Amino acid sequence: MESENCEKYLAYSKIIVIVLSIIIAGLYFLSFSSFLLLFRPEFDTTLSPEHKAFVYEKMIEAFRSTDKKACDNQYCKRPETQHVDCGRVLRGDKEYLQTLTGSSRIPLIADPYLNMTCSAIISRIKPEHLNFRELKLNGTAFARIVYKDYEFIEKQVQASYHPQNAFCFVVDKKSPVEFYEKMKKLQECLGNVIVLPATESYDSNGHNNNLGHYRCMEALLSRPDWSYLILLQNYDVITKSVYEMDRIFELLGGANDVATSTETPGRRKKHLKWDPKSLKLFRDESGIEESILNSDVKISSGFVQGSLSRAAIEWMVNTVDLTVFINQWNQTKYGGDEQFINSLQINSNFGMPGHFTDECIHQKLPVVEITRMTRWAVHGPSSCATKTVRNEICIFGIEDFRAVAKMPTLMFNKMIPSFDYSIVECTAELLYNRTFLGQVDTVLNEVFYENLVSAQYHKHHKEPGYVLNCTSDVSPWKYEDYL
Repeated sequence: MESENCEKYLAYSKIIVIVLSIIIAGLYFLSFSSFLLLFRPEFDTTLSPEHKAFVYEKMIEAFRSTDKKACDNQYCKRPETQHVDCGRVLRGDKEYLQTLTGSSRIPLIADPYLNMTCSAIISRIKPEHLNFRELKLNGTAFARIVYKDYEFIEKQVQASYHPQNAFCFVVDKKSPVEFYEKMKKLQECLGNVIVLPATESYDSNGHNNNLGHYRCMEALLSRPDWSYLILLQNYDVITKSVYEMDRIFELLGGANDVATSTETPGRRKKHLKWDPKSLKLFRDESGIEESILNSDVKISSGFVQGSLSRAAIEWMVNTVDLTVFINQWNQTKYGGDEQFINSLQINSNFGMPGHFTDECIHQKLPVVEITRMTRWAVHGPSSCATKTVRNEICIFGIEDFRAVAKMPTLMFNKMIPSFDYSIVECTAELLYNRTFLGQVDTVLNEVFYENLVSAQYHKHHKEPGYVLNCTSDVSPWKYEDYL
């Protein structure tokens, strides 16, 4: 008996050793982020027959009661969401909120008969009765990588539409043909929309994302006047009106807004060279110091999303050649796209307009950035108002609407329409009301934007004796306070 127990103990020990060896080997050969990918479940938004029937009932009710003339004077919702009272959610009616979540949550059900004539598209995005005021900075440009959910993408154009704004889309070549055809129709019908040929595949590991955004940068420079460009992905939702964004960018005064932090280990290919000379970074090296050309580029990790001044985009396209830099990051297994603009931003000696510095990274002081709002699921689903996670990030739902309205960030990542379309619709209605009906539900905190560390650096860094203060006067955001 004793020998049997001993054999069992040895067998279990071997199994434990093998499992630990696999984990250690995985961590050795992969970056930690890449290793986590092996254990990520697919995010499933399949509707049960009961849930689908519930949504169809709401649509039928809407078709029966719709007053077409009502859309002439107010925001017009889809049939699925016409029963949703966004105002009650915004006012904090928790009891009412419960009627829009759980089994009563409203996802987007794609319209297989969506009218794609130009007159229909234009009427959905910019109805004739809407009047636009001129933008002080002559417009914002949007560069977005897309691959599915056309109706959601069209809604994002509507929410941020202004005749002075410009929209560029790069489409994943793996996307369904119908999706690409609809995107091309969007370009055909709206003069300020560009849809580039679908020449690359994009994935959640970050491959080709920088290249896609760069292609949009090149294309958008042919459009005059816009002052800032925002880099976006498929499920990013803008949460500021066109006039709010115009004012925010005016307050930034030419400073870029890019997330920067310590380099995430394991992403850079060590056998590759990362100095500007090897990267063939500068088109004209004659005015660049040898010490700059032969020193490794300082690397920063952050987000793909960011807001860049037009001058920065012109520098990226015309002054430097980013071909090798983009290609080398593309060889990274996971997250190579999260070091691209972020690294250019902190190399102050490169001279990119609107740049920042790596000083705050050395001081281990985080710098507030305002482009992207992400809620990390650090404690799993309990970290999220929706109790729903995808790739370690909370998926936003109608429970987050008050935060969407109040937070100073320009966009939220991610809202997935097949999970919850109420939050997408309420955000679009909020921006419509702010833009066209004069709704003031939250006063823009101009002092906050003006005093961002990056904005202050941009304004003063050329002054003799200037010392950067990485400590912000702004208290750290506590997401729960906004709900």
